[in-house]
Amino acid sequence: MKKLLAATLTAAILAAGTAGCSSKPQETVPASAQAPAAGEETKKQEETGAPAKASGEKEIVEFWYHAADEKTNEIYEGLFEEFNNSQDLYEARYTGFANKDFPDKFAMAIATDTMPNVVSLGFSNVMTYVAQDALVDVNSYFENWEDKDKIVPSMVSTLKDLAGGPLYGIPYNYNQDISWYNTKFFEENNIEVPKTQKEFLALCEKYANPDAGTYFFSLRGAKPYDNLLGWIFTWADGGGYGGSYFDENGTCIINKPEFVEALDAYAGIYKNGWVSGDCVNNNFNEMVAEFGSQTAMYIMHNSSSKSSHLNNLGDGNFGVSRALANDEGRYYTSAIQPQLYAVTNTKGADGDYTAAFELIKFLSSAEVIEEIGQKTGRIPVNKDNYDDPWFVEDKYMPLYQEIITDENFVQIQNPYWLTTYFNFINTDMTADFQAVLLGEMTSQEALDKWADFLTQEQAAYESSK
Repeated sequence: MKKLLAATLTAAILAAGTAGCSSKPQETVPASAQAPAAGEETKKQEETGAPAKASGEKEIVEFWYHAADEKTNEIYEGLFEEFNNSQDLYEARYTGFANKDFPDKFAMAIATDTMPNVVSLGFSNVMTYVAQDALVDVNSYFENWEDKDKIVPSMVSTLKDLAGGPLYGIPYNYNQDISWYNTKFFEENNIEVPKTQKEFLALCEKYANPDAGTYFFSLRGAKPYDNLLGWIFTWADGGGYGGSYFDENGTCIINKPEFVEALDAYAGIYKNGWVSGDCVNNNFNEMVAEFGSQTAMYIMHNSSSKSSHLNNLGDGNFGVSRALANDEGRYYTSAIQPQLYAVTNTKGADGDYTAAFELIKFLSSAEVIEEIGQKTGRIPVNKDNYDDPWFVEDKYMPLYQEIITDENFVQIQNPYWLTTYFNFINTDMTADFQAVLLGEMTSQEALDKWADFLTQEQAAYESSK
């Protein structure tokens, strides 16, 4: 059943569609300087057994956002002010964390019993936190929500399938993996946007100018998983197994020769000096900064970085294209990964999480999603948004919808059901990829290590069912 998750996600968005990141994120940005430290009210509630209250006897609902930058902080702070002014029962408090900082911050909160009441999460780490008993099954709250049918049903079903029945969050948008390019540079140099990996490599070589400090591409060396996995699966054409990591015996296939060749080609971009020396340590912020400063003219990311490019380059100075294809015309991505709002386990299995879910209902409404989607480029999963003028007239959304229906698009079936997968792609994959770039590990050694680990984890998962 888990191997069908990727196909289900694609079908979910397709059915819904036919039916109807600044460059300098802050480490922690509370909505109010007067608000207590995140988690303190929750801890007091646990100790006293009484609901946390603010002035006016409003129940406090603390919220952490997992991928904050200056733009999203501004958006969410405005939305939280609107929510607080719209009713007299709850006081919602917002805290935003840069994507690179959130996992450690939330892990500490889990360990010290100081979790906020609601968090936003990516699809990839849901089961990791479920295994730590950090999230609450909100299915009963969802079923009693009058607007539940507005959330793409298949997307909700996919989350339930992931967890084997429980619903550990409400999806609110998803990102589409694409490429961004500098339109002015392309026009001035009469460059056609590359469609294939080999065309792209030729451009990387041609326009690398280390003496001038300019390059065609900015490579992401830290947390490279979406770009890296998309590249090697596309080059290898899935190794004969579509987008699956595993063969019919449960053995991970990503160390097959064609994947090794793919990683060699990708690492060669750095080893050949076709990108800046800093790229080995580039995370999202640094990659986007190179693109925004026109040090690099092309990057691989997803639809969510639109706001960063607007701030750095200005509207009309950048464009989007499909992910790079292989010689057969197929392209593989980790796209259509929903983001969700999850209720944390601050009150025990029998606790009353009404306040937390009320905030989620507000944040999942079509009006709020419109506010977020217009400014960030994130693609909504509330069906009411698909007929909105902002969605219909957006110059990027049609491409995202076209990709879903493209017969050459293949979604990689990332094994999100493995509770160790999120930590693996964030730590091991980064360290090993950087070692390959620096010549401290071969592509074969890195992929052998990853394949052995994932084969063992998949076997353990199957034996536990």
